[in-house]
Amino acid sequence: MKTLCQRFQQSDIDIAVLRFSVIFIIALFGIYKWFDFEVEALKPLISGSWLNFLYTLFGFHGASYFLGVVEGIAYIALALGYVKPKIGVVGDLLVILIGVVTLSTLPQVGMDSFIVKDIILLGAGLVLLKHDFGKVKKAQVIPVVKNIVE
Repeated sequence: MKTLCQRFQQSDIDIAVLRFSVIFIIALFGIYKWFDFEVEALKPLISGSWLNFLYTLFGFHGASYFLGVVEGIAYIALALGYVKPKIGVVGDLLVILIGVVTLSTLPQVGMDSFIVKDIILLGAGLVLLKHDFGKVKKAQVIPVVKNIVE
């Protein structure tokens, strides 16, 4: 049992599962943005918040599609973050941005489960960002160390 606990502590399985969970949630809501039921669900949320300028710019469907594209870029970048931490950073920042923007509507829209879920996405985005920054930094240090040793 002790060995199992040590392996878990030294692995990145927690980050991999967290990344997958965030990808799943962002992808699910991002894909929903392309359907009429989500366009209708967003109307009272966006209309009653500072984000209503999206309706002026893009219309109801266009605003939903715009949000879907942003979320699509986020989940694709997060998925690529498994192997390319620099791209993962972009996804992490987008998740944080999505969380902040959505949570910023709370004072105008009120407590809504659709919005409150972004509290956990904000935290998850920060954890993934810290992890990916560490991997990027480590990847940049390793070639320098190899050159010094050789």
